[in-house]
Amino acid sequence: MTPLWWVLGAAVVVSGSVYAAARAARRQLRRSRDDHSRRPELWERFYSVDWGQTCTNNYGYAPASGDHPQRFQHQMYRELFIGLNATGSLRSRMSLLEVSCGRGGGLDAFLSEAPECFDAIGLDVAPSAIDYCNRTYRRDGLKFVVGSALDLPFQPNHFDVLLNVEASNDYGDRAHFFREVARVLKPGGIFLYADSFRSRHVATVQKQLTDAGLTVEFRDITKNVLEACRHDTPRRREVLRRHAPLASRLVLGRQLSNYAGLEGSGKYRSFAEGRRTYLMAAAIAG
Repeated sequence: MTPLWWVLGAAVVVSGSVYAAARAARRQLRRSRDDHSRRPELWERFYSVDWGQTCTNNYGYAPASGDHPQRFQHQMYRELFIGLNATGSLRSRMSLLEVSCGRGGGLDAFLSEAPECFDAIGLDVAPSAIDYCNRTYRRDGLKFVVGSALDLPFQPNHFDVLLNVEASNDYGDRAHFFREVARVLKPGGIFLYADSFRSRHVATVQKQLTDAGLTVEFRDITKNVLEACRHDTPRRREVLRRHAPLASRLVLGRQLSNYAGLEGSGKYRSFAEGRRTYLMAAAIAG
């Protein structure tokens, strides 16, 4: 999703009048937006916020099965599982890594589709996120580690499956991340990938994947994401009202709406008007 670290990271620390806070926060946003070296610190601040039971962070996919409050977010991971199954590669005891697992709800939903099939690792740059995961999830064959997407702490040819959802736009060097993916996947391994891009950049992203040695055929799920955002807007508004720091809600309401993909927000309109495209793939390592 659009990086909330530069929304909450600025707003959490501001004080004084709303006007002064707004100016300070917006100055920090401008400084931080393109400074990728600061992102681990700011993601740590984001995941240190008490988000209650919310543990899966993506725009969602509709239609979604079940009645779980985060069913649209879980469905995004189920669709990726369906994509893996369609490759014919699914078998028992596959090694799986999720890069940027956050609070782990998506990985947990993915593993629930076939719990006997995976030995899994969730990796995130934020220690607070990994601490939450270690406190929350108890599955055999599942562990969580702190690490960077641009320097994956694993040997070459290590994993059968690598999972990455709505995170690659935040890395600063997406092409390098794709090379890391190809490095740690076994030959024939599967990269389950979902993210959104400005529509004019889709061809560039496809070339970056190909150049990294990954064979990819994208599936455009923009309409499904839009439908999920529309249906899920009331819940997302309530999550922000209950859990986003007061300063961020007072000062950066528009940015929070964009981050959450609320119906009517700028991000929602960018999907609806075709300026932004959401893609999913099960890419194969060479």
